Amino acid sequence: MTRLAGIAIALVLLVPASAAAQTELPVGESHGVRLLSRDGGVVLVFTHRADKLFKRIAGKEIDISCTTLDDEAGISSSGGGNVDVPRHRRRFATGDSTRGVDFCRLFLPRRTVKHRTYIEERGRRLLVSIPLTQEGAVYLDEEAKTFAMSFKVGFVLYTVKERLKLSGWPTYEQVIQTYPQMEKVLVKLATPADTPPPKKFGYYSDGKDHEAVVTLSTLGRRLFIETQPDEVLYTNVSKYLFGEID
Repeated sequence: MTRLAGIAIALVLLVPASAAAQTELPVGESHGVRLLSRDGGVVLVFTHRADKLFKRIAGKEIDISCTTLDDEAGISSSGGGNVDVPRHRRRFATGDSTRGVDFCRLFLPRRTVKHRTYIEERGRRLLVSIPLTQEGAVYLDEEAKTFAMSFKVGFVLYTVKERLKLSGWPTYEQVIQTYPQMEKVLVKLATPADTPPPKKFGYYSDGKDHEAVVTLSTLGRRLFIETQPDEVLYTNVSKYLFGEID
């Protein structure tokens, strides 16, 4: 179920970041996994913060995909491959190069799992995304916020709409009445042009065909997905909505 099905797209200009926002994001580490460059090769380091993840993949094969961002062409993959994770060594070389790379992702590859009574086919699963440059950190941060708006908040909106058998978008009050816990992260917007506080999602709805979900990136850029009547979508995060995770 996706909130983008059948929607026409109208792209809008990007909104500048807030001058008072944080100026830089951390690079080189994510969720306790560090990615270092040594003699042109990538070295992975699993710190104690990544104990749970390391135990999950120790002795297994993982996929590494590294990406270079291009202002004109969008994103282009710049390398990667399969790596065997040592059973006990938390620091090991991968053989990949980080030159010109903005971020890398670690995946569990597609695999077949045999159970007693059936065989399960599991697709490739993202483990962690690690920014290597400030551009990569911004991209991953905004991508994560976009996915949360579209798939997490969007899923709740669609669920409320179906549960209450509504012909239009649910109001903020209907969302909170159906899922009271959403009040912790979702705030009501008086107009679709309003902006929620940091670390919150804003929601506007006229109860009919006009709704908007808005949030702020960590650096303070306003990110939004707005559906107007006639199913026209206005957004400044289309590259994250329609791009694939490589």
